[in-house]
Amino acid sequence: MTWSWSHTDEAYSNAYANVQALDSLTLQAVYAEWRATKFDESGRAELDSGQYDEWLQAARSIPDDMLANEIWQMASERATCDNGGFNAWICPEGCHTVSFDRG
Repeated sequence: MTWSWSHTDEAYSNAYANVQALDSLTLQAVYAEWRATKFDESGRAELDSGQYDEWLQAARSIPDDMLANEIWQMASERATCDNGGFNAWICPEGCHTVSFDRG
């Protein structure tokens, strides 16, 4: 079960900074997950593994700051977090998260 974001502006700024601080390999993987995922009518995510490999290859040529911005945009549109609201989901399935606290 997921929760929707309902945090302070400071919490969103912290989470954004935490996305920006992720390493290149994580940013590439998360970006590829977003691009290769389709959502059904109920909002359930389904990853296309063939497309994932293609998007992962493409992500390697995108600068980290651009990947982080794209990831933040996609995560913000879904606006999901773990139960309790401590960590923002930055990928479609919630296997990659960042804290709403700084650091």
